[in-house]
Amino acid sequence: MAVAPWRRLRIHHRLFAAFAGVVALMTVVAVVFIGFGVRRGLVETFQDELARQLALGEWILAGSGDADADALTRQITDRIGYRVTLMSPDGVVLGDSYVEHGRIPEVENHLDRPEVRGALAGSLTFAQRTSATVGTPLVYGAMAAQLGGEPVVLRVAAPLDAVERAVDRAQFAVIFSGFMAMGVALLVAWIFAGAVSDPLLRLAALSRKLSGGAFDERAPESLGVMELDELGRAFNRLTDELQQRVDELSVERDGMQALIDCMAEGVIAMTEDARVSRVNRAARTLLGLDHVTPDTPVQELVRHTELRRVLAESAIRPISQREVHFGSSHLIVSSRTLDTGGAVTTLLDVSEIRRLEKVRRDFVANASHEIKTPLTSIRGYAETLMEGDIPEHLREGFVASIRNNALRLQDVVDDLLDLSRLESGGWVARPEPVSIAVVASEAWSWCSEDACARGITLSVDADTEAFADRKGLHRVFRNLFENAVRHSEAGDIIRVRARVVGHGFAIVEIADEGEGISAKALPRIFERFYRADTGRAREAGGTGLGLAIVRHLVEDMGGRVEAESELGSGTTIRLVLPTEAHALPTSGTSPDMHHDSGHAPAFSQERSSTLPPGAADGAAA
Repeated sequence: MAVAPWRRLRIHHRLFAAFAGVVALMTVVAVVFIGFGVRRGLVETFQDELARQLALGEWILAGSGDADADALTRQITDRIGYRVTLMSPDGVVLGDSYVEHGRIPEVENHLDRPEVRGALAGSLTFAQRTSATVGTPLVYGAMAAQLGGEPVVLRVAAPLDAVERAVDRAQFAVIFSGFMAMGVALLVAWIFAGAVSDPLLRLAALSRKLSGGAFDERAPESLGVMELDELGRAFNRLTDELQQRVDELSVERDGMQALIDCMAEGVIAMTEDARVSRVNRAARTLLGLDHVTPDTPVQELVRHTELRRVLAESAIRPISQREVHFGSSHLIVSSRTLDTGGAVTTLLDVSEIRRLEKVRRDFVANASHEIKTPLTSIRGYAETLMEGDIPEHLREGFVASIRNNALRLQDVVDDLLDLSRLESGGWVARPEPVSIAVVASEAWSWCSEDACARGITLSVDADTEAFADRKGLHRVFRNLFENAVRHSEAGDIIRVRARVVGHGFAIVEIADEGEGISAKALPRIFERFYRADTGRAREAGGTGLGLAIVRHLVEDMGGRVEAESELGSGTTIRLVLPTEAHALPTSGTSPDMHHDSGHAPAFSQERSSTLPPGAADGAAA
């Protein structure tokens, strides 16, 4: 609503205008009343003067005998200087000093004049009006007299011009004095208004600073006016209390923000029109946002169509446990509307849960398949043998197949037991300085017979040591060599290279010249039972658990394992192992090996070491 301009004036101007109005009103009142009083006083003076002149005129009439009435009026006027009129008791004008002698009969009857009626009533009477005969304002005085023994009315009229001039001079003097007094009064009023308004303006300025957050500002203790001093003290008390409340709110806000930021769930506060007012760190991470400006529409922050639609919907209606596939993430979106408008939406990242569920499903399916296949073969061959009358050479083949499938089944079970112990903490590494070349050569002897039969050779260039569990590292090399031999062609060379990088770590690379692994399968080769080429892997043997065991062993020894491969160009497995004890957990006792299966012991321990900065860069070299 528009504000009238006069309501927007400063208090200084308002006070000054009020003082100016009061002084102007007092001046006008003084001029009016002084003019009225001067006029009244002068008229009364004139009336006293007229009373004396009437007495003189009466004396002249008493001694004039039977003289002409009109001539007598002129003689009296010559003596007193005022207009004189003689009238008969019935109001007929007998003579008038201001009227020519020949026009006396034309003068109207004066019986209705108030002064004439008063004189006929026997009293000295005065009246003021503009004369109809001469056309000027006059003050009249009339009384009863005798002319030649006959009653007449004697009237004397004095002009009011002198009175008006006197009144004008008095009013002018009053107006001049009033303007002088007004100037002085306005000057005093300006100074006084400034003295009164300045403390108020200072308090207003302090209140604006206070609204801007300047809580250290304080009003002066003494403003020169008792009421303003009390207002200043109240202002300071209010500022102190407001400062305390703001500090408390700041602490609560910071604590709440820290609490929200520490939540694993993403939290987004939105208005009714789907504008983001607050978002925590987890939500920014899930949405891939570095910074969110308040009041930004959610449509500008989220590019994913389904997620954007769900978030916009959550601003106006509650949503319960709706799952959205967002890129490579799975988010559970829930929201609750607020009574004040808007909503609070939570984003729960269940990507890892969904991945683990898939891994579990894949594990159950793969494990069932790996166990079911040899069991089916064993059962089929056994049932065939039980029928009898089978040629000896077939019997020997069936028995050999039963044995091979039993060994394959035992390998799967043993690997599962090893992997289970590794994951459950049943094995603790006993790190010590070991020669990489020596351990690699020992591990090669386990598969050298098959490798030699196929013309596959080993090349070791690893003149360095690692601080690792010897038996665990032996198992790592053995599993990697078995995989490399299984996927290599005749005449291929398997190369082992090692070098020391900064921060006390060594990089060991086991490279083959086999068919390689596709880019799609490469990220999953360390999962249990995962096979890049299922048909060839089962034909060549293996349980599908070797690389999973390698990953656990290397990580439990404080290192990391990576794979690099291109389809048709071979595969390189890169191990990052510590060369010092600084990154390793406290060593424990390793269980005994179960040599009957030909496997290394079951290994596991808590993951408690992290590669320092730089080691990963060296591993990628």
